[in-house]
Amino acid sequence: MNDYLETNLPDVYACGDCAEIRAKEPGGRNRIEQLWYTARMQGEALARIICGERVPYDRGIWFNSAKFFDLEYQTYGQVSPQPGDDEDSFYWEHPDRKHALRIAYRKPGMQVIGFNAIGIRLRHRVCERWIREGRTLDEVIRHLPEANFDPEFYQRFEAEVARQYAASRHAVSEAAAV
Repeated sequence: MNDYLETNLPDVYACGDCAEIRAKEPGGRNRIEQLWYTARMQGEALARIICGERVPYDRGIWFNSAKFFDLEYQTYGQVSPQPGDDEDSFYWEHPDRKHALRIAYRKPGMQVIGFNAIGIRLRHRVCERWIREGRTLDEVIRHLPEANFDPEFYQRFEAEVARQYAASRHAVSEAAAV
């Protein structure tokens, strides 16, 4: 199918787990997006198309989420295994080693470009908005509670993340002063 969710047959569309979106670039890889979020987004785009508003499906900033037994994992945007020359990241891990957060950013202005969360649920739309708007790491840490999506009575970690971030910023400031 194409970006309008059209198949090779007239008036036949596809979306959801069974749909494969053809790559735009020659030699590019086709995409199968097996997530609840993308299925919902494809359904919304298809409803608009069928109702006469020809708009392409656009998943926006890359994301993925999964749950393996009691361990949740989410990623939003770009978090490289080996950061490029202009990238860095802030990493926090709880002592229980079951909860962790990595926030990747561009070095010059510290604009956030991605998140990896393990054992912590983040709100997709909040993380996507922060990346799209080019929010700085300082802003994201300060407003991290807005992204929390854990159910009631779950342990919250934003204060611990903020304390470690503040301590790391203080250490960098002291090192620069020497």
